[in-house]
Amino acid sequence: MNTDDLIVRLAHAATPVTPLPPPSVRLARWAAVSFAVAVLAILAIGARADLRPALLRGPFAGSLVLLVMATVASAAMALVSSVPGAERTRAARVVPVVAAAAWLGLWLLLALASTRHGKIFHWACAIEILTVALVCGLDLFVMVRRAAPLEKGWTAFTACLAAVTLGAAATQIICPVDDPAHQLVGHVLTAIVVGAAGLVAGRRWLAGVRL
Repeated sequence: MNTDDLIVRLAHAATPVTPLPPPSVRLARWAAVSFAVAVLAILAIGARADLRPALLRGPFAGSLVLLVMATVASAAMALVSSVPGAERTRAARVVPVVAAAAWLGLWLLLALASTRHGKIFHWACAIEILTVALVCGLDLFVMVRRAAPLEKGWTAFTACLAAVTLGAAATQIICPVDDPAHQLVGHVLTAIVVGAAGLVAGRRWLAGVRL
């Protein structure tokens, strides 16, 4: 078969391809759906009774801001890195990592400074983080898989980070326990375990993508 015949056959065999929207549009769509899921979870279970005064307390507010920053920045990185050539600079990669590390560091320092500790782990918090992370993470993984990412490890990591930090943010609004030890073990450690499990499963799923 000569080259011209091969080109003709390939042209006839080709199927229409619908281009994906830009990462910013897909991020807005994921954020709208996922934050709605988080809000529904909060409404279904019930926000803590003292939410308004809690928002005025430094550790609570700071933790929540760091979680939202980590969620949005991680989801953005996952969607950008899933499209070859879309990432303009790698400097932005530090934002989700720093935000997540700052969240961990905040509760670690407060736990070390605290002298009073109650029950540090509650299954309800773990289930809440897992549920929100699973629903929102699955949606994000479907979106990045459609783009056929080249850096599957980094894409899976940021997708998992976005999912677990959103789950942790929703859980913090629900959970009435401000004890730093509980936040560190029941929320941060749970998010790490859930994220690690999601990373292993998600990376294997993305590895099935063939360009």
